[in-house]
Amino acid sequence: MTRPRIGITVDYVDAKPHYMLPWTYAESIEKAGGLPVMLPFRVDTSLIPAYLDELDGMLLSGGDDLDPALYGEPWHPQAQHLDPNRQRFELALLAEIERRDMPVLGICLGSQTMNVSRGGSMIQFIPDHLGAGSFEHRLSGDWLRRHGVKLLAESLYAQALGKTDVQVNTSHKQAVNVVGRGLRVIAVSMDGLIEGTEDPSRRFYMGVQWHPERQNDEPDHLKLFQMLVDHAR
Repeated sequence: MTRPRIGITVDYVDAKPHYMLPWTYAESIEKAGGLPVMLPFRVDTSLIPAYLDELDGMLLSGGDDLDPALYGEPWHPQAQHLDPNRQRFELALLAEIERRDMPVLGICLGSQTMNVSRGGSMIQFIPDHLGAGSFEHRLSGDWLRRHGVKLLAESLYAQALGKTDVQVNTSHKQAVNVVGRGLRVIAVSMDGLIEGTEDPSRRFYMGVQWHPERQNDEPDHLKLFQMLVDHAR
């Protein structure tokens, strides 16, 4: 059987003219039955339709922080500025993905881009938002440190798993604040942060705040990539 071609957005190496992508993104797509294809962002956005003509689905990978001017706020002092070239390209990419109703999965920054592109906003620095005793969501020395999330029973993910509880890793300082147009919350952390959204009117339009590619040896997390590949067939 022909493998669906899944594009993967790439990141960059600070202060160097290099693209970068942790290999686990491509590995996850391969394990799920897809053909991973890395997509450069330092190209003219007019090339996006030609790229998508060659693909069956998209995976939006993680990265630094979107410019909060997109939702009417100044930069937070703790923010890590996303390369404007990547932001420009991926917003245009997502607009064309939506026009085609192409299956798309967003991870971390990817999920945030999906929310902000729909008019949503972000909590820019979680420690400012959560009180004492909340879970530490930011990156630490343990990349697979976990916490529980509750899934919406009606969501595609919960239905595919056959359950509404899943343990996820955590390494983010931002989270969805205002939910974008047409999106519904499908995952919430034990301390109340939004961890996942989807558009139920689309074929497959889902974003998660955690990094399932780091746990692709576990069925609960590989399932997200399998869902993307299956919808892309």
